[in-house]
Amino acid sequence: MKPTLRNLALLGVIAAVPATAQRYLTEQFDAVDVAPNVVYGNNFSVLTGTPTSQPLVMDVYTPSGDTETDRPLIVYLHTGSFLPRYLNNLPTGSKSDSATVEMCRRFAKKGYVVAAVGYRAGWNPASPSEQTRKQTIIQAVYRSMQDAKTAVRFLRKSIAESGNPYGISGDKVVIGGQGSGGYTALAYATLQETTEIQLLKFFNTETNLFMVDPTILGDFEGLGGNPALNQDNHPGYSTDIDMIFNIGGALGDSSWLEAGEVPICSVHGVSDPFAPYMNGTVFVPGTSFAVVNVDGSGRVTELANEYGNNDIWLNPPFTDPVTNYAQGALAGTVNEGNEGLFPITALANSSGPWEWWDTTAVVNGCAALGIDEAGAYQRIANGYASNPVYQALGTEAGRLRALAYIDTLQNFITPRMYRALELNVGIDEHSTIAAGVKVYPNPVARFTDITSTEAIIRNYVVYDNQGRMVRNDSVNKDRFTFDRTGLSAGSYIIELFFKEGSLSRKLILE
Repeated sequence: MKPTLRNLALLGVIAAVPATAQRYLTEQFDAVDVAPNVVYGNNFSVLTGTPTSQPLVMDVYTPSGDTETDRPLIVYLHTGSFLPRYLNNLPTGSKSDSATVEMCRRFAKKGYVVAAVGYRAGWNPASPSEQTRKQTIIQAVYRSMQDAKTAVRFLRKSIAESGNPYGISGDKVVIGGQGSGGYTALAYATLQETTEIQLLKFFNTETNLFMVDPTILGDFEGLGGNPALNQDNHPGYSTDIDMIFNIGGALGDSSWLEAGEVPICSVHGVSDPFAPYMNGTVFVPGTSFAVVNVDGSGRVTELANEYGNNDIWLNPPFTDPVTNYAQGALAGTVNEGNEGLFPITALANSSGPWEWWDTTAVVNGCAALGIDEAGAYQRIANGYASNPVYQALGTEAGRLRALAYIDTLQNFITPRMYRALELNVGIDEHSTIAAGVKVYPNPVARFTDITSTEAIIRNYVVYDNQGRMVRNDSVNKDRFTFDRTGLSAGSYIIELFFKEGSLSRKLILE
């Protein structure tokens, strides 16, 4: 059972539950098909200290029974502190994490194709040298960004050379990530020039070299460099994207973000102990070892709005309950009113309240790596630092609470993705579909019949003269009767949604 709005209010968070059944906005499919461990490339891992070639794999989620073949693509990047699950001393850190799987399934049920990408991990958090810790983590972010771009190229190549087996559109692509995946998504959206990565803060004073050298590690596209350290994958295909969403990640430096880059949607805990909300230093969890100073979602969103990158979400503004809650939570903060940011304000929810895990699976997964049961339970205890209420509630109640937060993530991110991808395509008023739509009578005393002779009406939304949504419903027929009961006299707009797009008609209510 999904948590109800009342349950969510008790948790201090609101999830909007849209009444419209609109593809790409709400769930349309009951089931999801998953193609596991699809090899999307090969590259060199440094996890053991010696560069070793490894396959790069992803799980591809598609809506079961869907007949569309030109669907938007989401590339989803999991959390994990840039180390493999369990080896990172956490119960999470894989494309098969519970929250990652749930997010991918939810998006696929809305009609998207989602690629849950496994990316290369490996850095040295235990080094006594701050320079080494910083260099190895920024290189880990760089490699994961290269892998995400490899995945995008692979999927575009699959359209051109493999008959489009996943039924995706090469023109509508979003990158999203949580935790370390959020760091990767932000880097993907903002890093384009060598001068951006070769800043003074990324200069190793022990080696007198910049920490990232594209001539050695490969460029921002993941191409070139030392062939013993980086392998070219699918050159010639674009890595352009339309938007990113970041859940609890941060940006390596605010100078990376510039005007004209893609919109950025973020969710972040104001008191996140691992990734700063505004600006701060990341420390190795459980230690006083500093790693690197970064800019969190609060600062990132300020800049994205200042540069106009998020303007697509301003006109018209979102007025749904999740947005209203976010704006209320932002009141009084440094970045008050900035579109595209959902702050989580409760201290106990500051890092990863959407995470949960199965204790038996953690114990068994650790055992497969030679980690004893005590070590497994230590990793579970470390996980509670991200979601302390999970421990207090217990497994099932904690899982339901995590799902409630995922409701909120979905309902904040999805409408912004829908608009950034321009999925609500308007129907030409000179088309046969538009010509076949009739509204009669109009003005409306109480009832009016709305008919369509050329296409099925999927659903409708009614807006008042201030642009506020006042009524919506599913239709899935070529005609329906609209009952204006409860709406005051005046001028309204009814937007009708079809498979081919949408069109609007004026309603005059007497």
